[in-house]
Amino acid sequence: MVTITRRALIVLVILLVAASARAEVYRHYFGNTHSHTQFSDGKETPADHFSLAKANGYDFYAVTDHALSKYKGYTPENYETTKRDADRFTDSTFVGIAGFEFSENDGPGGTGHLNALNTTTTLDATGPKVTLTTFYDWLLDQPTTVAASFNHPGANTYNSFDYLTPARRDSVTMFEMINSGSAARYQAYLAALNKGWRVAPIAGTDDHGTWRLTRHFYRTGVLAPSLTRENILQAMKARRVYCTWDPNLRLTLRANGAIMGSVLSKPSSLSFSIRAADPNVKDANDRVTRIEIVGESGVVMAAREFSTHTVSWNVTVPPTQKYYFAQVYCADKTDGPTAYSAPIWIE
Repeated sequence: MVTITRRALIVLVILLVAASARAEVYRHYFGNTHSHTQFSDGKETPADHFSLAKANGYDFYAVTDHALSKYKGYTPENYETTKRDADRFTDSTFVGIAGFEFSENDGPGGTGHLNALNTTTTLDATGPKVTLTTFYDWLLDQPTTVAASFNHPGANTYNSFDYLTPARRDSVTMFEMINSGSAARYQAYLAALNKGWRVAPIAGTDDHGTWRLTRHFYRTGVLAPSLTRENILQAMKARRVYCTWDPNLRLTLRANGAIMGSVLSKPSSLSFSIRAADPNVKDANDRVTRIEIVGESGVVMAAREFSTHTVSWNVTVPPTQKYYFAQVYCADKTDGPTAYSAPIWIE
């Protein structure tokens, strides 16, 4: 019989805790999840997009042409080209992602566009029999490395976020809060959350060329252990993402030690830990000025004022809401939050 001393047991526990802590050390990566090339209704080639994104400091970039047969560039052969170009530009400093935009506008299932990232094939939205539910169910048959998002939503698109099932909820994990530089789609986001979708906010240029790529600075932030396509996609599936108008703002939210995007089961209390940091300390406009913990329908559960580039805030709130997320305000933006975290959900 193998015996173990008390000292050895303590050492083993310490090692296991340390290993677990190391597993949850995330780095922040910034990129774009939505763009179109000449393969649908945009300009330039996928290679042009990936090359320019890499040269301009993006950590990852997705090409997501419309999957509509009315566009001459939408062909299986061209999608294979997009995938090859994504691979060709991917290395230790940059991740290219091939995907497509499902653009259902006229079917009986309600209108709405969604992105599917890292797919092997595409789904043509042409035809009255191809609806939102067709796409939702098609996603269920895809590999776990495929991530999906609601694109530029309004509060009543996607038939008011209907057709929700537990399986579909785990297939669509992101929500395009920021699209093409327009105002944040905040009320639509709350509508999706209140309907029961577990989606995390992202930002996409929705570029139909490369103009916004070099002139717009909002980003999707991703928390991943390292910069690989697998890690980026896993983070998106796990909802470890956030959106920010500032390409340098790093945002992390935890509740009871669980990272944003997590689901907690019946906690008796909620201890939040929020960290927001902008390394551009020479620019006073990049100071964090306020952080809010927001619950259902946008109710502010806790808030605090700041005036510094790096903020760590711990706060406890009652577990009375179905979800919570953080909003971060900075000095250079006076018309609303600069960044929105992924929520933490309560079962």
